[in-house]
Amino acid sequence: MTYRVVFSGGAAAQYHDLPVIAQDLVVARAVELAEEPWDATSSRRGDDSNLREAIFGNGLGLIGFHVNGDDQSVRISNIVWTG
Repeated sequence: MTYRVVFSGGAAAQYHDLPVIAQDLVVARAVELAEEPWDATSSRRGDDSNLREAIFGNGLGLIGFHVNGDDQSVRISNIVWTG
């Protein structure tokens, strides 16, 4: 099953501020998350195991997202790039 990936408004703005190489890496990681969203680490924020985090770019970036199994979506809410 493939999940639909959606960027929240804040994450979309963060994405557009990234260097091109980081944008490519985010897209590649988002494709992986669409296939295997549960492979990412739980963010341990409260009791919601649907809040997850995924590392990308050889550890230089972090994507925060929420998995919704009901509508089969991954909503990216935050992107951090340190590279």
